Amino acid sequence: MRLRSHLSRRRLLAGGVVGSASLLFATGVRVRSVDVIAHRGFAAERPENTLEAVRYAIPRADGIEVDVRRCGSGELVCVHDETLERLTDGAVTDRVGRLDWERLQTVSIGSSDARVPQLADVLEAVPPDVRLNIELKERGLAPDLLGLLEEFDGRALVSSFDPTALWQVQSLTDGVALAYIFGDDPDRGLERAADLECAAVHPSAGLCRETEIVDRAHDRGFAVNAWTVDSGLETARLALTGVDGVFSDVSLPGL
Repeated sequence: MRLRSHLSRRRLLAGGVVGSASLLFATGVRVRSVDVIAHRGFAAERPENTLEAVRYAIPRADGIEVDVRRCGSGELVCVHDETLERLTDGAVTDRVGRLDWERLQTVSIGSSDARVPQLADVLEAVPPDVRLNIELKERGLAPDLLGLLEEFDGRALVSSFDPTALWQVQSLTDGVALAYIFGDDPDRGLERAADLECAAVHPSAGLCRETEIVDRAHDRGFAVNAWTVDSGLETARLALTGVDGVFSDVSLPGL
């Protein structure tokens, strides 16, 4: 079992040297600091999971999260959905797994000129002082993922809703930190995270507010990063529960 001190938990995700500031209510009450993790590169402000979003998030966040799946020609690419329908406003409905890299490069994301990037390009864009959360959207990615991470100096946290996808990573190495994502059943979530020797758990914001999941997870040595928020006030409320980080779709100036 990995050793997980509180300090090591904080470093696993989501920090760069952009220090996490304390949150301040309008009343002047200061709340404990939390890490702000740019969900898909602040998806509400830039085309999600693109290099544009990643570069936008670097100076504005403590960490950056991207989603990863495999395209038809085998490369690992940063896309959340199984298809491109939502990202292209219905113009392209093909499954990502059936589109080769050359075809993907012709597809614009929304009304922007941004394109789907390869994970390799995202890794190259992220500076040494920023950590990256890679969420696996499907199974079978572990060997290629670990090959890409060899030069990333342990700065990545690999997460998934799918315990099998995480197990495939764990079975090949103990040198990559893992996080299990869940939105219900705290007992099962914590047990699966323990079985996978995860460094962190990523419960929904609702679970963090409505249950004792944060304290229970900390008692078992896990960092806790909650998803997903869209305001500084919501972040401050979650900070009161003791979470270590929050995934946010918006940048939070001043935090």
